[in-house]
Amino acid sequence: MTVLLALFALPVAAAEVRPDASEAAFGDFHRRFSLAAYAYPRHGAAALGLLGFDVYADVAVDRTFGDETFARAVLDDGLTGDMLGVVRVGARKGLPGGFNLGVSYGRALETDVKLVSAEVQWSILKGGPLTPALALRATGTRSLDDSAYTLDQYGAEILFSKGFTVLTPYVGAGVVRSEGTLDATRGRTFTTTETSGVLYAGVTLNLLLPKITVEVEKADVVQGAVRVAFGL
Repeated sequence: MTVLLALFALPVAAAEVRPDASEAAFGDFHRRFSLAAYAYPRHGAAALGLLGFDVYADVAVDRTFGDETFARAVLDDGLTGDMLGVVRVGARKGLPGGFNLGVSYGRALETDVKLVSAEVQWSILKGGPLTPALALRATGTRSLDDSAYTLDQYGAEILFSKGFTVLTPYVGAGVVRSEGTLDATRGRTFTTTETSGVLYAGVTLNLLLPKITVEVEKADVVQGAVRVAFGL
């Protein structure tokens, strides 16, 4: 977790979103960026329980984002190794009735885009020795106001997981609606909305202190994520 937290100390805005970007380039940028920045679960479907909680740090990496034409047109500087990394720190808390509530803060490394996210998850089936856990999950993400780019995003998912002694594999699918606005120069403002499907699969290694999750995520492209969490 120390390594993930240290990523927040990297330069805050090496590459800013250009307010003079073209509408076509911005539309392509928004579609790819919004899915790279989506707040995937990176955990299983089981309820945390009334006393349960997690605090975590994670990072997701799109390895070819900076190599795309739209990235060079919309960002005013390049990304190291052409990789877009989105780092988050957050917490989840178990509530009565099989609900979990979570919040997080994140940023896209080497850019000026910062994000706040919230999630609510309802475990319909708690799972057992022979049965998986099943949950419905809803998310919301919004960018903060110090960039020319504004993101408003909402997602809904269904999620399955099966807990074993130290491993919890899980899979899920959902739909994401992302609205992006560019506060452009010379009085121009561009707004574009994308609705996309997402798929993901992961596994959590339950060491108690810590829990380590590796997740593969598929929307427009495949990306990977790692989360380190502590909790009950």
